Amino acid sequence: MAEDFIPARFSDAETSLPEIDRWCGAILSGSRARLLLLGPFMSGKTHNAYAALRRLLAAGYPPANLRVYQAYEMARAYDPRLIEQGPPVIFLDNLTDRSDNVAGTEDIQPDEPDIQALMAVHQGAVIDAAERLAGRAGSSWIACASNRERLAADLGVDVAAKLLAVADVVELPPRPRQPIMEW
Repeated sequence: MAEDFIPARFSDAETSLPEIDRWCGAILSGSRARLLLLGPFMSGKTHNAYAALRRLLAAGYPPANLRVYQAYEMARAYDPRLIEQGPPVIFLDNLTDRSDNVAGTEDIQPDEPDIQALMAVHQGAVIDAAERLAGRAGSSWIACASNRERLAADLGVDVAAKLLAVADVVELPPRPRQPIMEW
């Protein structure tokens, strides 16, 4: 059921991006489509991706043929089969969460070795998932990341290049900031 698949905060997500129209149209017609949404924090990447999934579901696309993964959750129970043998459509969100979360924190002390090891395992799972997704023949996917530079920094130049080579890339501009109200 769409209500179970789409998080509440995206339950009314809509988009007017023509790339989303093409992506959804390709999948609904039985073709393969791959879309990489790039943009800064709060630019609407995840919103647009869920809007696309909502369109598929509204058109009768089976929820069993869709899967959503958050990059920051990949290390918990990652198994390469999640991607290799996964459903026809996969949404992989926050590919650049590693560098996004440390941006501007250069003065912070390094984490303890055990935390660094855990973070390395997490990042290895994300890199492996992204590489398998890029190379999975006949699959459709949508993925989100900050920008090309952070994609290369987090996934490695080779994996980033593979993703960029097989996807339609949409670069979203920063969303205008709301004025701060003073009381």
